[in-house]
Amino acid sequence: MKTVLAALALLFAAVVLPLVGQGDDETTRNTLAGLKGVHVLVESIKDEVQRDGLRESQIQTDVELKLRQAGIIVLTHEEWLSTTAAPYLYVNVQVFKNPAHFYAYSANVELRQRVTLVHSPSTSVLATTWSAQGTIGTVGSQKVGSVREDVRDLSDQFINAYLAANPKR
Repeated sequence: MKTVLAALALLFAAVVLPLVGQGDDETTRNTLAGLKGVHVLVESIKDEVQRDGLRESQIQTDVELKLRQAGIIVLTHEEWLSTTAAPYLYVNVQVFKNPAHFYAYSANVELRQRVTLVHSPSTSVLATTWSAQGTIGTVGSQKVGSVREDVRDLSDQFINAYLAANPKR
């Protein structure tokens, strides 16, 4: 039981602590304006979790497919490297297996891009400028693949924000 509570506390802290650019509002949506596309980067998922049915490759395909269906260009790694803003959609799914055969998880999606510091214009860094409200939950080990639905919902939040900031003309 201590393991479960510790995992849930860690997940909760990871989701609630404020980050630069955290959220989906008018200000953060404005940071998406003018982006010609995005690269997708899915954080590594433990082998044990992948064996139980939640695979990085599936998440990557899910997110890229949703973006393309919405008319958002998915940049290859090479295209991403050649862009000034270097925008990428960062998908982070953290999953912890409990000995009782269920998983505690958190899922987050955020847009990171190159930003320049106002007080030091020669300095630019990659920073989060937009993020979806993350999700946390538990799921049985037989249904760990269902976490993909949460990631798809978070991807939809990004798509809505991107399209609001970049209306078709």
